[in-house]
Amino acid sequence: MPYKHHENRRHKFAKPKYKVTNWPEYNQALRRRGDITIWFTDEAITGWRPARTGTRGRPQEYSDVAIETAVFIRQVFHLPLRQTEGFMSSLALILKADIRIPDFSCISKRSIALPRHALSRAVEPGSLVIVDSTGLKVYGKDEWHQEKHDVPARRTWRKLHLAIDENHQVLACELTTPDIGDPTAVPDLLDQITTPFETFMADGAYDGEPVSQAVLNKQPDAHVAIPPHKTAICSTAGDSQRDIHIQTIAHEGRIAWQRKTGYYLRSHVELAMQRYKRIIGHTMKARALPQQKTEAWISASALNRMTHLGMPVSVKI
Repeated sequence: MPYKHHENRRHKFAKPKYKVTNWPEYNQALRRRGDITIWFTDEAITGWRPARTGTRGRPQEYSDVAIETAVFIRQVFHLPLRQTEGFMSSLALILKADIRIPDFSCISKRSIALPRHALSRAVEPGSLVIVDSTGLKVYGKDEWHQEKHDVPARRTWRKLHLAIDENHQVLACELTTPDIGDPTAVPDLLDQITTPFETFMADGAYDGEPVSQAVLNKQPDAHVAIPPHKTAICSTAGDSQRDIHIQTIAHEGRIAWQRKTGYYLRSHVELAMQRYKRIIGHTMKARALPQQKTEAWISASALNRMTHLGMPVSVKI
């Protein structure tokens, strides 16, 4: 775990309480998450068949939009592949849509090569980018089975890297194996961000020159707010952003540095990972890494759609 300042006396700080001020709108947004027309749209039905390419050979029977819609429904409603096929067939029958539904094997195979679109565009230029990672289980015994039968925890994990903004929109998503370190995934996340940003924020696990350099290569005038380790020392030049952070913490304290840099906003990415595991789930459905990458990207897109529907507005009491 990263070093936490005042860890031994954090219990003395009163836990803040918040009140949601837009319950009617948020309740309606929660209801709309279950509206099938949000995920099975008229635009998807219109573009169900692929456009003619003019080349020789048999054309594909289903467009990328059709496969993407099937994966969306599978992730949002937590369905296995065969149940996804049956569920979409019943939807097409109810909606009287003259379309053929791809079978489960087609959905699985075609999901590997789905083109990735930009997950989200910042509401306004100059936003905040917050990065963190969490683990998703592929398969393995659960905690109850371990305790009941006294078996070791042999599990397989994937690491999900997320980059979000201050409006809870997922800007970038990357799925890797557990042996990939957090700083290593930062360049791939930055490549997916299409809008300028002012501040890059992450926890102490990302502290170091490679991450700072990757951010400045993407956005030369960006402010990098990463807490240095408690044993960190200034560089020889002493004029980098990291050196300024070290000097500020030494003279004013770490809590004052957090207030000055707005580091409290890093809790947004923790909330994003909590939302992912609560809404999508903490386990992967696919077994192969290529399908798992598509699954993570579709899930992040689904979270963005839910965020657009409405989020709670809280005030401190």
